[in-house]
Amino acid sequence: METVNLKATPEVKRVVVTAFPGYKKHNAFLSAFHPMNINSYWDGGSKDEFAIVELATMQCKPLPVSTHPYFDVAGRGMANQDNGIVESDHVGNLLLKILPPGFALVRGGIFCGKTATAHVYLNPDNFSKLLK
Repeated sequence: METVNLKATPEVKRVVVTAFPGYKKHNAFLSAFHPMNINSYWDGGSKDEFAIVELATMQCKPLPVSTHPYFDVAGRGMANQDNGIVESDHVGNLLLKILPPGFALVRGGIFCGKTATAHVYLNPDNFSKLLK
């Protein structure tokens, strides 16, 4: 994980602001993508939110913002599913398994009642393209 100053890395800033237009912080985190949980729900004053940005067109696809493992996934009969890209386990945890080249996963949201620092996850093939 690397902390980047958005003023010094305008390409990363473009990705973050595309995903979360109201983002005002000066820094963001940058990491290689790994399979990760993408559930989004309130827990103790914090909530992760996710968006996928296509790097070539800067089009954004926000992911659902209410995916509590039990109430929104397992409780609605969507547990134990796998389509090769997203998998839900027996209790409703959602796992994003792959991120194709040319896309970025951006995590933002609220942490302890304040705007969370954005975290950009990239396919390793895109690091050199984004950080010219």
